[in-house]
Amino acid sequence: MNAKKIHYSARSTFQHHAPYYRRDFLRFFRRRGAEAALLRPGALSAEQVKRQIQAVGVGKVVELYRIGYDGELDDMPVIVEITRISPEGFSGKIINVERKIIEETSRTMVYARRGGGIIDFLYDDGDVKEIRLNQDAEELSEARDLSGLQEVLAALEPKDRILVAYYDQKHRGTVNVEGTLLAKSFANTRFKMVIEKINGIELEKKNEKLFDIEQDLVVDIAIC
Repeated sequence: MNAKKIHYSARSTFQHHAPYYRRDFLRFFRRRGAEAALLRPGALSAEQVKRQIQAVGVGKVVELYRIGYDGELDDMPVIVEITRISPEGFSGKIINVERKIIEETSRTMVYARRGGGIIDFLYDDGDVKEIRLNQDAEELSEARDLSGLQEVLAALEPKDRILVAYYDQKHRGTVNVEGTLLAKSFANTRFKMVIEKINGIELEKKNEKLFDIEQDLVVDIAIC
């Protein structure tokens, strides 16, 4: 029986296929890069994001409403204090009142929905649906209804479960706290409660807090 001879040339095989692999390899990454820069449906264009951020300026706090990979709007905005603006994008310090307050009232590590630190954004990220200037203390003070808050307090009794939205001056942000009413003043301007949850997150250590609706920026009070 004659053995069949197979001739193998590494040089000729490599040279024949190299252009094909290199071409497809580069085309693959160009395609992925182009897709990453595409706008998600409903998102602002890079020029719109750039124009709005530059109009707001460094030092201001904004709420960024972003569209997820599934095309749905994120349930919570990213709140940042703008620290730097460049021709390509901007940087912002995450404002996370929820996390700071929870960590102050806990002895161990806790879970919070949003992280902290500095984050960088590119104008052409393609996922920003809306940019809102965060309301500051002065705006909230002018918008709230003190007489309406007093009416709600008048209808409440100790041991009622309540939900309170207020602006935290120390951490520069609005937070929702849930807990039990302990007491209230005769004039319905002050009340004390045990805070058990912050933005729906159970606290490890319950915290008593006294509110004065004339001094503190209480935005809303509701029965749970």
